[in-house]
Amino acid sequence: MLVMQVARHSPESCPAFVDRYREATLKWFEKVETNCAKFGVKMMGFWNDHPTHTVYMLFETPSMDAMMGLMMTPETQAMMSFQKIKTFPVFDLKQTWDMIKGAK
Repeated sequence: MLVMQVARHSPESCPAFVDRYREATLKWFEKVETNCAKFGVKMMGFWNDHPTHTVYMLFETPSMDAMMGLMMTPETQAMMSFQKIKTFPVFDLKQTWDMIKGAK
């Protein structure tokens, strides 16, 4: 299952400029691969749109329970203290094409 996350923070809480948020962000970066592995989740992509203070992340997860486990790690919880994170399942091109072809 593919899961997209969109994380937004304000310019006033940008970790590039605010020390306490930078520290939390660096800890998250250091632990994200290990934390993903604990839950069988794989980060497929990470994109930062710095001018809009928005980060896009794509994960492959065996279940939403596994994804929620990742979200409950201390590092992710710290990130959620200054960001709004939207999490939702997505389909890739082939899955979408197959779904539309099979719809009646």
